Amino acid sequence: MHPHTHRWLVCLAGFLLSVAAPAAEKPLAIDAAQSRVDIVVRATMDSFSGKLNVYETAIGIGEDGRVASARFAFHFRDLLTGKDGRDKAMHKWQETEKFPDGLFVLTSLEPAQAPETGWVAIGRFTMHGVTRDLRFPASVVRDGETYAIDGDATVDTREFGLPIIRMMGLLKVDPLVHVKFHLQGRVAR
Repeated sequence: MHPHTHRWLVCLAGFLLSVAAPAAEKPLAIDAAQSRVDIVVRATMDSFSGKLNVYETAIGIGEDGRVASARFAFHFRDLLTGKDGRDKAMHKWQETEKFPDGLFVLTSLEPAQAPETGWVAIGRFTMHGVTRDLRFPASVVRDGETYAIDGDATVDTREFGLPIIRMMGLLKVDPLVHVKFHLQGRVAR
């Protein structure tokens, strides 16, 4: 091989790698004290909410200051409603022993149809051993290095192979569960 050809190939390979390599993302360090994840369940007689205080996040901020990637993982055992009996029944229904984990992975964050309303988060959600596409409205507010990310995802539990809960023929738990969250953190340096 001619020496100039070798040099040209090395330069071309370096250029292609720099073009193909994603821009470096900076991690967003979530402040647990300023963040919350609430699950809202509606029922005929006894609507309730639960809290998820333990979870793992991996949120990447791109060089342009936008959320470039996000991963949210949790264990269903960490979802608490404030009533031991209800928690026990919820875990039996969800088969938590068999399917202990939940996961959301963001695939894109797109502007909403009306830009002033924020963004549409699009990703894949895994629950009860089933993975489905999930879309929901979200907002991202930035103040310097601090970010506040809010969203309200509606999860139809029937799409994950879970039955509708009915009691005494009259009482019913709505299969549409709302996951409302506020995640706040700073870009790690």
